[in-house]
Amino acid sequence: MKFLHYLFNFISRLARRFMTDVYKSSFAEAGKGGSIGYGFKANYPQYVYLGSDVEINDNCWISLAVNTQNDAEVLCKPKVRIGSRSYIGRFATIACMQEVTIGNDVLISDRVYIGDCYHGFDRTDLPIKDQNLYSPGAVVIDDGAWIGIGVAILPNVHIGRNAVIGANSVVRCDVPDYHAVAGVPARIIRDLRE
Repeated sequence: MKFLHYLFNFISRLARRFMTDVYKSSFAEAGKGGSIGYGFKANYPQYVYLGSDVEINDNCWISLAVNTQNDAEVLCKPKVRIGSRSYIGRFATIACMQEVTIGNDVLISDRVYIGDCYHGFDRTDLPIKDQNLYSPGAVVIDDGAWIGIGVAILPNVHIGRNAVIGANSVVRCDVPDYHAVAGVPARIIRDLRE
């Protein structure tokens, strides 16, 4: 029984390493090391840039929009950058139409949503799902930040260096360096240097 357990773990590690190599070969850039979990999806991996030793856990999705849905003439050039030694937890979603940048050594917990775009909802003659996407601005997460479980980071947000985002928060405004925020919407609760 011990041998079967060892064999299963060995085969599982080999399969994960193989899948990681396959995914990384389709990215625009990918540094050495790191791993990509089971169930990972990226619909346009050629717009994803990974640093070294990035770990993307199981069932993560990088959703990139290359046009605004109904208007095939309006092409976007999305860019997702994930810095070296960053960790992305299970079931995380990154939705990108313009740019999402995650710095080095960032810790992103499970079930986090990061998006730089919204569905339009101005037209009453169309269901929202059929309306064009738009991006109010990029999302930037600086080096060393920690994003808690279940957080939503909305467009046009800059999260500072070594900032902490409390669990289940909705971040719609910038977060300064070395500050902790929490809540819906997220508000500053502490300066980490004090």
